[in-house]
Amino acid sequence: MLLPVVVVSIGVMFALAGVAAAALVLLIVAIGVTIWLYRCREQRRADGKSNVGWIIFLVIAYLLSINYLVFFVLLMISTFTGEPVTVG
Repeated sequence: MLLPVVVVSIGVMFALAGVAAAALVLLIVAIGVTIWLYRCREQRRADGKSNVGWIIFLVIAYLLSINYLVFFVLLMISTFTGEPVTVG
């Protein structure tokens, strides 16, 4: 009787863990792009290239990945302690 509930719960757990892993990869990529842009800023400036597209990508990447990772950590804290976690 409870088997469908357990199966759905496990599926949701794997889905949330997968999205958290994707958010972590996105954060690592954003940090790598930030370092790359910092290291080659003089060369890009000399070539006359703009960083606007990269900056837009970085803002979106940082906002998406950090927000979801904070949500995931709070969700895990709430799950393991059994008490609701509120922010603010």
